[in-house]
Amino acid sequence: MSFLAQRGVGRLLGRGLVTLAIVGVSVAQPLSAQQPVARSEITAPPAIVQGRILGADKKGLEEAEVVVDDTARTFTDRKGRFAIDPVKAGVHEVLVRKIGFVPVRFRVAVTEGDVWDGTITLDRTAQSLPQVVVLDSTKALKNYRPRWIDGFVERRRAGLGTFLDRIDIENARAYNTAKLVATAPGIMARASSGWDELNVSRCGNGFGTASKGIVYVDGFKTETSVTGRFVTFHDYPPDRLWAIEIYKGRGVIPPMYDDPQACLVVLLWTTRR
Repeated sequence: MSFLAQRGVGRLLGRGLVTLAIVGVSVAQPLSAQQPVARSEITAPPAIVQGRILGADKKGLEEAEVVVDDTARTFTDRKGRFAIDPVKAGVHEVLVRKIGFVPVRFRVAVTEGDVWDGTITLDRTAQSLPQVVVLDSTKALKNYRPRWIDGFVERRRAGLGTFLDRIDIENARAYNTAKLVATAPGIMARASSGWDELNVSRCGNGFGTASKGIVYVDGFKTETSVTGRFVTFHDYPPDRLWAIEIYKGRGVIPPMYDDPQACLVVLLWTTRR
């Protein structure tokens, strides 16, 4: 199920994944939503339950069925990924099953704007589908607050860059991340074989020879370019992103991400944080 075909959320993942292993099943704990702020700044969307279904060989299982509360259901893609969006706030029963594997049932707890992101391993069996493995039936799995969300909200309030949350990313319906970056004023994107090229006003054609373009992923510097060509955008397509920050021109780049020669800084925040 493609995220671009679903309703987006404005709140994002973070703080890492915690793995719970019970009877050969591993479940990664999710990440909680940020504290609510003024409605004019962010409106909390419904939650998302997403993750990946693996076999015992740690490879993704395609066409595994994922059911939430016996009402919402989806199937995994060829990499074993799934997403159910939207999901109401509260505690939900989740069933994962595939013919030839032991089904798994567990519970998750989400609040508005939360994203539960788990990894579930199914063991092979010749038994029928009704038999399931139950994970912690007395306690709901807890979520965690994204580590980077406070900085994102604070910088967006300052208004010195262009900010896209998950709702903006979904609504843009862009087929690649460079096109999302090009939604910022004064930036044009052109796709090429193996890279995307950005032309940024006030930075010269292709940044000229002295201006840098820098891309950070989850807070880490990933790529620097003085030609305007970037390969990182190919590695992080829109369906892997929960937020983007774009800073163009000197004097607007946050100090922790600044470079004396930088004219463009792009911060990508992914679904796996």
